[in-house]
Amino acid sequence: MTMGLAAEKIYLAKIIAAKTSGSISMIGSGLIIRDVILRWHRRKENQFLPIAQHIILSMSIADLFNSCFVHFLGTWMVPKGDITISDEKFPIPLAAGNETTCNAQAFIWDLFTLAGCCSNAMLAVTCEIFVLTSITIFSTLLKFVVIY
Repeated sequence: MTMGLAAEKIYLAKIIAAKTSGSISMIGSGLIIRDVILRWHRRKENQFLPIAQHIILSMSIADLFNSCFVHFLGTWMVPKGDITISDEKFPIPLAAGNETTCNAQAFIWDLFTLAGCCSNAMLAVTCEIFVLTSITIFSTLLKFVVIY
């Protein structure tokens, strides 16, 4: 059995939507990377960036590669053929890859998804430390103001 025409069109529409959203994500990540690099070059004597901007840069690089290889190139890296689900064969639209490209895509997906998750966790910890430090400084200033 093969997939019905309506189901095949819906599946193709989902693939096109994933490629479109991947393209938009790549543009957004590229603009963030550009902005961080421009801010770094505007600093006097190319001093180091704050840690939060380093983390955002690494998160954007991870998202750029993840969006490119998983969402945009998605089915193009999958081997041609059919996929069997519940004893039914479904064609893979826009499939043009081979086993090697599929394995490379899986490796890149795992690598940059993990990098994005780690960057997100580091950013959360950095923000938490910043908030706790700010509360400590604020409470110290508040004690100083109340005493005088």
